[in-house]
Amino acid sequence: MWVRNYLLALSACALQATAIEPTGTDHLSPRATKAIELNKGWRSLSENVLSKPYDPERYPDGIINLGLAENWLIQKELAQYLEDHFTIDPLVHMTYGEGAAGSPRLRKALAEFFNDYFNPTSPVHDYEIIVSSGVTSLIDSIAWNTCSDNEGIIIPQPLYNGFPSDIDLRSSAKLLNASYLWEDHEYNLDDVFDPVMIRKSLDRAWDEYAADGVAIRAVMIANPHNPLGRPYSEEGLLEIARFCGEHDIHFVSDEIYANSVFDNGEEVQPPAFTSALSLNLDGIINPELVHVLYGMSKDFGVSGFRLGALVSRNENLIQAAFGLDLLSWPSYIAQDMWAGLLEDKPKTKYFLDANVQRLGDAYGNITEWLDAKQIDYYHDGNAALFIWTHLIPADSTVTPEDLIAECRANGVNVGDGRNFLAEGEPGWFRLTFSYPTDMLLLGLERLEEVLTGFGLLSNGNEGRPERPARPGHSRE
Repeated sequence: MWVRNYLLALSACALQATAIEPTGTDHLSPRATKAIELNKGWRSLSENVLSKPYDPERYPDGIINLGLAENWLIQKELAQYLEDHFTIDPLVHMTYGEGAAGSPRLRKALAEFFNDYFNPTSPVHDYEIIVSSGVTSLIDSIAWNTCSDNEGIIIPQPLYNGFPSDIDLRSSAKLLNASYLWEDHEYNLDDVFDPVMIRKSLDRAWDEYAADGVAIRAVMIANPHNPLGRPYSEEGLLEIARFCGEHDIHFVSDEIYANSVFDNGEEVQPPAFTSALSLNLDGIINPELVHVLYGMSKDFGVSGFRLGALVSRNENLIQAAFGLDLLSWPSYIAQDMWAGLLEDKPKTKYFLDANVQRLGDAYGNITEWLDAKQIDYYHDGNAALFIWTHLIPADSTVTPEDLIAECRANGVNVGDGRNFLAEGEPGWFRLTFSYPTDMLLLGLERLEEVLTGFGLLSNGNEGRPERPARPGHSRE
């Protein structure tokens, strides 16, 4: 039996040369005070949700977390595979190994994986990869290494709810949200993926923040998109790259859901996944300004291993990220487990294919339920682990706080759209569907009880708009 609990080298604060006088009765620095404030949400989630996980045998009354993007669809099979194929080597796994920033074995395996699955325009090499304890630490590293005081990173809305703390918590870089909501324009979620609207949103954000004296150092996206669950088209990605090239700033693509793209059952499918590594950037942007992030958490369903990878052609950024990785040194046990799986290419393909098939089935289950309840959702999603849903109609007096509190009391959790900086009509939520069928349906049953209790589903959804009148997108 392989060891499940292992130590991760984590650091909660940065060492800086400039001394800061202690403030407050606890003698903490202003940095610490900010960290406490930024992490109140996670502390609440940990205490009220994560500490009470559902398990059909051990914790049948636990919370089914439809608000957190975890993938349970291949966990049992993958756990068995790892147990059968992994042995602890004290010389490697109980020492400091070969240092921080990723073992040579894993970086070599990852280079082959990126070359096999991301279609790069030129081969990815192991020396262009940094491994850290999750993509979160790498986003922090990029923010720290690209931004100084009063500098920031543009991210289009809606956006992954972890980006604010990932970017700001330690580096104090600014998250600069790019809106698609402006005067004389009818808001539409499809604008997020339209190359013309992408450029207009970025240009408006640049002008707005430049007028405020904020220096912009990068644009960052999640591709496939979080929370909308849809990949960007090649044309959309090139427009972002073109914008970054014209302004000589970094383009960062978080591609952690790259291999979680499925058939959504619609007659016309959204775009397939295109990696920033596969773009022809000639005459558009210096390739050294384009960086890709990936991790084990989503496609492989192993969020607890805390492993992420940065791919960059920028040697100086790689060296800087290596230095910061001393504060987020990834476990060698986890690294060798992932490397061993990636080296077994037929099994890697099996798990990725199984994940895609099961995601498609789970998406079908949740959309069938949403359709039956006449709950609106973004219909053009075909990727990631979740779906963007409109649970509270605009004319309802129910607040998101009311709904979330009652959901948790009833054994289910949902993702508040406000945490994703949702725009337009209020009442949107992100629901994760990457659970075994019986668990997903039980979670939806618990959610239905809450919605019915608030009168949001009473009498067959009286007062809700009939399909296809779906706020937030233009699908006919």
